[in-house]
Amino acid sequence: MTIILDHITLTYPDGPAQVTALDDVCLTLHPGEFSALVGESGSGKSSLLAVAAGLQQPTSGTVAVDGARGLIFQQPNLLGALTAREQLLITDHIRGQRPRRDRADELLERVGLGSLGHRRTGQLSGGQRQRVNIARALMGSPAVLLADEPTSALDSRLAREVVELLVDLTRENGTATLMVTHDRSLLDTCDRVLEMRDGRVREVRPVS
Repeated sequence: MTIILDHITLTYPDGPAQVTALDDVCLTLHPGEFSALVGESGSGKSSLLAVAAGLQQPTSGTVAVDGARGLIFQQPNLLGALTAREQLLITDHIRGQRPRRDRADELLERVGLGSLGHRRTGQLSGGQRQRVNIARALMGSPAVLLADEPTSALDSRLAREVVELLVDLTRENGTATLMVTHDRSLLDTCDRVLEMRDGRVREVRPVS
């Protein structure tokens, strides 16, 4: 087990009414497993990701996580004044750790940016910035990786490259990865496909 969402319900007020964003969701993600979560806008995908990431407290139910969580946001949100390498090293600073330059260089190499660590954000393409975003999320060696529409700003070729990279990293590191996506053309790369509808999750394609 890496992360278990056990009977998660999330409600919030909407005027006099009560909206149910998540309705008794049960979900387990396992090490080395790459899962995609699809669904219409407003189905509860973002709410589920926020609860799994610990950014939102559920109204009821529990989240059990075995290890750290890494987050990959839709927009990289990189700091313009920093180089690609410094984007990774600042995560150590935030954690109060000594900067692990070898770890940062190793990750940049793994995402195909080994020679670009000295470049600032403005000198990188959209695909390169998203790769920095992925490497930054991996700095803490997370057991769980949660990605929110990581390819939404990329063309189809770059989107597939980024997802295939995430799949490889998931298997190499034994990470449990959950990616929210609207791009169904990428689902063939996934071990498992889940669909969100009206706050509930159903299995579309399980791990074989």
